Amino acid sequence: MFPKGIHNLQNRLIISKAREMGITCEPLLEGCEDFLKLSVGDKQIIINKTRSHRLPLIAGLLAKNKQACNKLLHEQGMPVPSFIVIPEMGSEAADFLKRHGSIVVKPLDASSSMGVTLDVRTEDELEAAIRLASAHGSSIMLQQYVTGIDYRVLIINGEVAAVNEYRPVYVEGNGTSTIRALIKQLNQDRIEMTHIGEYEAFPEVNAEAERLLEVLRAEGITLDEVPAAGKEIELYDLRNSAAGKISEFYKDCTEIIHPENARMIIQAAKTLQIDVAGVDVRCRDIRTPISRDQGGILEVNALPDLTHHVFPHGGTTRDVVRLYLEYLCQQQLEYKTYNNG
Repeated sequence: MFPKGIHNLQNRLIISKAREMGITCEPLLEGCEDFLKLSVGDKQIIINKTRSHRLPLIAGLLAKNKQACNKLLHEQGMPVPSFIVIPEMGSEAADFLKRHGSIVVKPLDASSSMGVTLDVRTEDELEAAIRLASAHGSSIMLQQYVTGIDYRVLIINGEVAAVNEYRPVYVEGNGTSTIRALIKQLNQDRIEMTHIGEYEAFPEVNAEAERLLEVLRAEGITLDEVPAAGKEIELYDLRNSAAGKISEFYKDCTEIIHPENARMIIQAAKTLQIDVAGVDVRCRDIRTPISRDQGGILEVNALPDLTHHVFPHGGTTRDVVRLYLEYLCQQQLEYKTYNNG
């Protein structure tokens, strides 16, 4: 059983793993999800999900400002896509789009992909994307759109803890089921009951959603079509979907990251003084060193989600919550083990 009012999946993961490790973990305030209190012996630590007690205030503030983050990373010689910050639609925005051909529009200080539009190519799309971004922040960042594969790299205490590749959700034909049936089965399969509660992977996937129907129409197919075995049917069009509304598959690929990429991403987290970081990169292949010609660092997050590393849709499950708790409580755990030995 979990404490009253604890519904957040990350908090449940942390509480469950802490108990397994002999760490007392409970909400600081009853019914409040914001703070957890960890106790080992007479030592207590207060955390906010994956924000640790060692995260400097300045690092948390930097992580919320994409312009500041990009400037610092660029000064360190890291591959960061070209960007500008604007207050509203105007000639500067139009010129930036013309120069790069395809861009991303996002609020400067929003989180969780709210207000983000990907792969903007026309001035009409740009105006609509800026209006959307303006609803989530006072300033707007325009950034060169980088083609490639998206990866999330989890850094804990200066080391790569896990790497996920992710892509928008799709269904794979089996030669007998309609797309409608495949989507229904996908949702049924991915609503899992775990030891910490229900895990809904794709709450936004809806067979009747107009956005989905538009995607299928663009591909010349219908919900009642039976795709061939092995054929992948994309359920989202990046160009017509807000980034925050795109459900994704996560596949673990921790073992294949190139050492140079690992070193660069670790340095990115250190540059921003973020001890537990989720670094988003896009490149052609994480197994090849990233350069400005074939990829870049898109964002560094100071409140990374651990759930997709614990429950990937493919590849190896990573015990990243244990790594996180060992980082938080290592000295106390070692002292406890020594005295019990």
